[in-house]
Amino acid sequence: MISIDSIESVIQRTFDQKKVPGFAIAVVKGEEIVYAKGFGSTNVEEGGTPVTPDTIFRIGSVSKPLTGSAIMRLVEAGKVDLDQPIVSYIPEFRLSDPEAAGKVTLRMLLNHTAGLPDGGDMVGKRDPEALEEYVREVIPQLSMIAPPGFLHSYSNHHLNLAGYVAERVTGQLFPAFMKEWLFDPLHMTRTMYDPLVAMTYPLALPHDRHPDGTLRVQHHFPENAANYPSYFGMSTVRDMAAFAMMQLNMGRVGDVQFLSPQSIEEMHSFQADRFTLSGLASGLTFFKDTYKGVSIIKHAGAISTYNSALLLQPEHKIGIVTLSSQDYGWDEAHEILSLLLELPEETPQVFAAASFRRPSVDQSRWQSYEGAYIGFLRGAALVSMSDAQLFLTLNGEERPLNYVREHFFVTCDDDNNPLDNVGFITGEGEAAPFIMINGSPCQRTTEELFQFDPSVWHAFEGSYTNDVLHFSFRLRDNTPVFIDEDTEIVCVPLKDNLFFADGFGLLEFTEENGAMLLTIQNTWRFSKAL
Repeated sequence: MISIDSIESVIQRTFDQKKVPGFAIAVVKGEEIVYAKGFGSTNVEEGGTPVTPDTIFRIGSVSKPLTGSAIMRLVEAGKVDLDQPIVSYIPEFRLSDPEAAGKVTLRMLLNHTAGLPDGGDMVGKRDPEALEEYVREVIPQLSMIAPPGFLHSYSNHHLNLAGYVAERVTGQLFPAFMKEWLFDPLHMTRTMYDPLVAMTYPLALPHDRHPDGTLRVQHHFPENAANYPSYFGMSTVRDMAAFAMMQLNMGRVGDVQFLSPQSIEEMHSFQADRFTLSGLASGLTFFKDTYKGVSIIKHAGAISTYNSALLLQPEHKIGIVTLSSQDYGWDEAHEILSLLLELPEETPQVFAAASFRRPSVDQSRWQSYEGAYIGFLRGAALVSMSDAQLFLTLNGEERPLNYVREHFFVTCDDDNNPLDNVGFITGEGEAAPFIMINGSPCQRTTEELFQFDPSVWHAFEGSYTNDVLHFSFRLRDNTPVFIDEDTEIVCVPLKDNLFFADGFGLLEFTEENGAMLLTIQNTWRFSKAL
């Protein structure tokens, strides 16, 4: 039974403690919203208005399942085919690898296997026609992460490109397409992309958390029309609850079959392995996973200081949506799901390190795994083999690799609990070109890692910004420290100008035209403040 008291007990325990400016949550069961409430204020500086279930937030990458659902309607209408190369719809489509351009399909874009890197600036053109310009001028300049269809690599570019395919086949600009094909039919009246429309409703503003713990409104509202399909949507928990109910009820909304059960199953089905003990895998704009042994369909979002979560548990038809104007909601959504399903407090143990060295394990390919790998999110990894035992050195810390299944291993902490999930992506050659660490790809490299000169680090000290987000880099007793708001993270130096910061990935410092730049995850660029 749904317990309102149990839901609110989770929120009340953490909301004030974490000093969240504004937060909204909706819980759905079957075909009804059983709980929806707002907490906090839209604006802590000016008093603001109380947050309600109808307050608009930016939803970040939870925009992706919205885009995917609308495109699945195009599939059902016969306007596109998931497995047809998109050059059929965009004949002039180009990539940096000409051969790859003819292989990319909508399915690859929607399940993040098309091979494009992540990216997408938070500040750009406001004209909705910017998406066409971006596909014409930006996409062809991107370096490919991997061949199309080879592995999972999460990317905003994938969904932006899919959104442009929808523009081309419908003849509508992306916001108009989404309104006609998704928002209006689902009565999502406060879901949109245009900030000038959003500001006419109650709108939760982004808030920076300063080193002294105080919250202040961020007076830069991110806007880039080229990224509308991937992470620039705005919505309310009430609207998102309507979307969640459609997904949970196999595409049915009341008496109307909005999407076919087959399309919903396709969106929720296994599309690409991410090699984790929980079974994390790509669906079509969703992720398939397990939580405490129960299957879930999920997506998270973040943009500026906004955070969002969408959790679906199809068997019990339970959905949870959270929207926040600061870093909050993801853990709480999982805890509330656990309470509603009466799941155990501890995650069931699904792996025992003692299972390693079973006689049936085929070790013939293991030498091909040896080498150095680097990943924009996970940092630097060295794989070595000694006495028929594989070892992983991840950002300077070495641990044995324990066999789980073919190409998949885990490391364990000192108490023998699973720590890092490691999958090897093998190709036609002798050496594995990629490994997947905790769900994110790392590519084989010949670079010399863990060789650096600390004397050059002083030039990197300072504050960095892109006018929306702000970070700092400092030396504490010659130890590199990355600062995000009120949180300090000790960095692992990989090279003179390359560092790993837990939770952020690679930090690279470069000088361009006399100005120092910080690039995070080889994607997000920030300029040093003067």
